[in-house]
Amino acid sequence: MNYIVAVDSGGTFSDCVVINEAGKMWTGKSPSTPPDFERGVIEAVRDAATVMGIGLQELLHNTSLFSHGTTVATNALLTRQGCKTAILTTRGHEDAVVIGRTYQKVAGLSSDEVMDYSRHEKADPAYDPHHIYGVSERVDYAGQIVVPLSMDSLAQIADELEAAGIEAIAVSLLWSFANPVHEQAIRTYLLGRNPSWSVTLSSELAPVIGEYERTATTVINAYLSIETKAYMNKLKRRLREEGYLNRPLVMKSSGGITSIEQAMETPVALLTSGPAGGVMGASALGRQLDHPHILTTDVGGTSFDVGMIVSREPVFAAAPIFSKYQITYPMIEVDSIGAGGGSIAWIESGTGLLKVGPRSAGALPGPVCYGRGGTQPTVTDANLVLGRMNSDYFLGGKHKLNVEAARLSMKPLADRLGMSVEDVALGIVDIADSHMGDLVRKMSVEKGYDPKDFALYGFGGAGPLHVCGYTRGTGIMTIVIPPMSSVFSAYGIAQSDPASVSEESLLLELPCDPKILESALKKLETRSIVELESIGKSFASIEVRREVLIRYQGQKQGLPVRCPHSLQTIEDVQQLMNEYDKVYEQQYGRGTAYRKVGLKVSGLRVRAVGIQNLPGMIAADSFPSTPAVPRFYPVYYRETGGWTATPFYKFSELHKAFQTQGPAIIISDHTTIYVAPDYTVRLDDQQNLVMTNVKGGK
Repeated sequence: MNYIVAVDSGGTFSDCVVINEAGKMWTGKSPSTPPDFERGVIEAVRDAATVMGIGLQELLHNTSLFSHGTTVATNALLTRQGCKTAILTTRGHEDAVVIGRTYQKVAGLSSDEVMDYSRHEKADPAYDPHHIYGVSERVDYAGQIVVPLSMDSLAQIADELEAAGIEAIAVSLLWSFANPVHEQAIRTYLLGRNPSWSVTLSSELAPVIGEYERTATTVINAYLSIETKAYMNKLKRRLREEGYLNRPLVMKSSGGITSIEQAMETPVALLTSGPAGGVMGASALGRQLDHPHILTTDVGGTSFDVGMIVSREPVFAAAPIFSKYQITYPMIEVDSIGAGGGSIAWIESGTGLLKVGPRSAGALPGPVCYGRGGTQPTVTDANLVLGRMNSDYFLGGKHKLNVEAARLSMKPLADRLGMSVEDVALGIVDIADSHMGDLVRKMSVEKGYDPKDFALYGFGGAGPLHVCGYTRGTGIMTIVIPPMSSVFSAYGIAQSDPASVSEESLLLELPCDPKILESALKKLETRSIVELESIGKSFASIEVRREVLIRYQGQKQGLPVRCPHSLQTIEDVQQLMNEYDKVYEQQYGRGTAYRKVGLKVSGLRVRAVGIQNLPGMIAADSFPSTPAVPRFYPVYYRETGGWTATPFYKFSELHKAFQTQGPAIIISDHTTIYVAPDYTVRLDDQQNLVMTNVKGGK
């Protein structure tokens, strides 16, 4: 028997999904183990093997594909624990990355955070400003060499790099994407001087226009390179020791898997690999359930992530922002806020208002009820106090939760606010749900989409507990809770095919000669396919998606327009222009398109996917023959002003025709589903729970 194994290593838990050739699925979960995350990965796989009734080594020995999503690069950047990095740029432009852009002070902040002027600061640099070096050289916009590379100046810089103990070097020269010969020569020389240096070239990593953004992306990649390589090598070694003999693959933020060797070279491509896995899982499940438009929502221990699928395709970010840096590397658009099960509740000193997040208790110490040393009340503690979680059935009964400790942690908040502990807990949950609901609206309404046209998929360890709360008032009618919702990002990684995305800047006024566009697209197509084939997997077929980034004259950023066929005639180009007007009005509203100012191509993007025909989710082979008999436990509701006996169902006991109206609670081994009073829930053939708001999404 051959297995597919996928592990998503998050900030709180490491989640595992195992799928066999027939599509049968098993799941495993283990606490993440920072800083040695590979231990948590192995333990999550061991937990899945235990559920299957086999040993860890037997499972891995019979695994044909192991894929992994990791937060190692993410954590290193957020905590600024990368390696000692230097920057080499064109002489005279050493301050460009330091000056940056004005928007960097508020990049990625919510509207509320933008109003807080104390947050108007640039990101802490992922480099030492004293280690930015100007190289004597110059290439112009057309790729012509104006000033040859001075090897004498490079030798002097190399001496200083060695003396300073530099570990990684980011090389980003002016217009290097138009002619990379100087950057390539610099790398050859530096590695000849010191092979242990990790060298990243902007012309290879991000060959696009935008000096600051290209340099920032290159710097971040170099900054994360040593930590990422160390982790990947440790993971490879542990997997080999435990019986996995094939090549591990790693999930990228662009929604495809790649070789572990390629992942080591491009850690910037891994920054949102876990959330991207969730979007890809929704894409795979959406094809089976015939949902063309999906909002994906993932509530974990530390964050709430929202992605979008439109017309069965994941939406890519136009200008990805991470830790206040704009990343010029293709990423599936996943917007996040600091709201999750571990988000800490606190009272703002100036206003006396109850606040939730963005600080989180994380994996250690975790919520107070975990009994691992946590002292500050969290969203998980609030749900437990309200009775929405069963203290005896957390993680399938493996870990008992301490209700009294959770109540005691909220007592100081209740005393300061003059409220009962239960009402404070309700307030904590309501605030968290409100923050999450705002992000759902931002990702849909503010982008020109009507949420009523979307199904919403709720997953993550805490997603099913909150999905009724954060969808209320959005107009969303259909909510899907997959049976593996608590490990859904791992499921998405297991369902992801190898993929390669290539981008390039190209400035052309439209209409233009179609041969110029077609030639440039073909070059990117070849590059993507070559990188895809380097992974070493055989594919049933290769699918290629081509996009042209177009903007109106005078605008800075282009919008991607699908280019499904080869461009041969001026009519093909005209069709591309007409499609752009439609895309623009979808994004910014009817009547906003204004062709008279002229159109311009700003770049190209090609995505190649190696189709493996992976087994999808199959219908459940059996259901309990008798209707589930609920057990009743008290749950605290605002509507009733107190405790009300509420039916609790075990997910494993739900029969095929199960359907009920809330309030109700369904508990499974790894998550809890809260069905609010104004929602109904039913079980479909694949054991997805489908929830509907009886008030029409209001």
